[in-house]
Amino acid sequence: MAFYRVKHNENEKIFDPFEDYHRPDEWENDSRLDDLDWISRYEHEAKVLEYRINEHKLKTILEIGSGPGGLCKHLDDLGALDGITYHMIDKKNAKKSHDKREWPGEIFVQDLRQGVDSKGLLESYDLIVCNDVLEHLPNPTKVIQDLYHLNNNKLWISIPNWRMGHQFFYRGLFDYDNFLYFMKTHKYTGIAINDSPLKTPMYAKLESEQLLPDEYVRSWNWYLLFDKVVTKN
Repeated sequence: MAFYRVKHNENEKIFDPFEDYHRPDEWENDSRLDDLDWISRYEHEAKVLEYRINEHKLKTILEIGSGPGGLCKHLDDLGALDGITYHMIDKKNAKKSHDKREWPGEIFVQDLRQGVDSKGLLESYDLIVCNDVLEHLPNPTKVIQDLYHLNNNKLWISIPNWRMGHQFFYRGLFDYDNFLYFMKTHKYTGIAINDSPLKTPMYAKLESEQLLPDEYVRSWNWYLLFDKVVTKN
């Protein structure tokens, strides 16, 4: 299943499909990691996840593309991580920022552009979290395939609505229905569980979105909860 990146405007550079749209120096030195105002926006996502963690009695969590652990910190502040193992994967400067603040959870350093390496991680996790990360990666298919083998229950994904002007590596993949189909082809079934309190100013629906309620069409992010489909040999 192939998705091709398209230009948002005539002046936009088309990037090689095997590199992140961030420059390499931005990948290693993301200044946002020390911006607590930026991290604070995860408070809403933490409340959405807290409910699901309690509802399904989840005890082991892996978050990829965690940054310094802002989502984990919010969950801990809510008291949602008692008795829970919380692991994260991100780049080395994210771990440095996390450790400096002595925030909860443990970060494993990996380059997610190459996929997910299971070395050092638990054999499996009750919940895997991908919070606004897949759109930044040159090979989301490889990442989803790698995570399938580490997941024994739920997969929670937040993706930005293209209407809010976010850059995408593969723009077409992240249309609402396209993404659900993409996940289905990788053995996951899912539903939208919540919409963002932030709304985009755009109302126009794609033909494939005519049945979506307006609150989802206008939602700044889409929050999706997937169940792993186990196939019998």
